[in-house]
Amino acid sequence: MFSSENFIYFLSVTGFFIGVIFAIIQGFEPFEFLWAVIVTFAVFYILAIASTSFFIKYLAVKNIFHLDKVNLEKTIDYQINELDRKEDLIREAYYFIRQIEEEELDLYTKNKAKK
Repeated sequence: MFSSENFIYFLSVTGFFIGVIFAIIQGFEPFEFLWAVIVTFAVFYILAIASTSFFIKYLAVKNIFHLDKVNLEKTIDYQINELDRKEDLIREAYYFIRQIEEEELDLYTKNKAKK
């Protein structure tokens, strides 16, 4: 969605460039050129502020997003439980691998001692 600040910026820059184009086409002197650009910019800026304030006051959609706290807490609790379960599974795999490595090390040291 186009935010109100972005709309103001867009319309202001548009007014600036329209003022520049208008002043170039009219062939104004430097002071008149600057004055035409500033006036056109100001008109577009005021128009942007007025239309944005009207939109926010009368047309803006209110309460777009409702947060369902109960459902959110259930989802978070489920995810925490899943993380705990996966953590336990990884820990069991780690201990299993460590046990196998220790057994292999014991076999290797016994074979080395026999030779």
